[in-house]
Amino acid sequence: MSPTKIVLADPQPLVRSGLRCLIETLPGLQVCAEVSTGDELLAVVVEQKPGIVVTELSLSGMSGVDAARRLMRHMPQLRILVVSAELQAVQVKAALRAGIAGYVSKSAEPAELQIALRAMIDGNPYLSPHVARHALERRRSRRPHDSVILSSRQREVLQLVGRGKSTKEIALLMGVSAKTVETHRLRLMQALDLSNINALIHFATRLQMEAGALE
Repeated sequence: MSPTKIVLADPQPLVRSGLRCLIETLPGLQVCAEVSTGDELLAVVVEQKPGIVVTELSLSGMSGVDAARRLMRHMPQLRILVVSAELQAVQVKAALRAGIAGYVSKSAEPAELQIALRAMIDGNPYLSPHVARHALERRRSRRPHDSVILSSRQREVLQLVGRGKSTKEIALLMGVSAKTVETHRLRLMQALDLSNINALIHFATRLQMEAGALE
């Protein structure tokens, strides 16, 4: 089996070197390119067609969020893992809405990056506990989505998505067709102003986390 190709994007050469050394200790992963700017990231991803991008949010020329949004629009199967010191609510929320698949704090232990990369390979989202705590701390503040009116069926789909259920599993639980579930998901993304399915999964997962924290 061919290794999963990874592109690294960070403005600091020392950080890229450290990430490369750590990533290449894991079997089945290969760093195929390193870049320092958002524009370079777009060009290299188109050329190399990696399975995973590991990026900092603070990139010159084009931010990591803007780059992620463009990449996900044209390559929805791409898994983007943010490794950043940026933990402010605005940046984290923007990254999640852009469709990134994972977010790890630069203050995390090396083992956590390995866990996050394994989640990417398995097709699962990953939020660093440090990042998740920041998300939970925002639960008392008013969110733009609080005023969105959803139907009971849409709320049910959103809840099941947040529990990690697949389209087929949701269809079985709700007693509807998979196509109906996909229609509900599309309308949820439109109502919540989310750009893709990864953003919807992160949003739904965050709601589940917040609900659990308030119980």
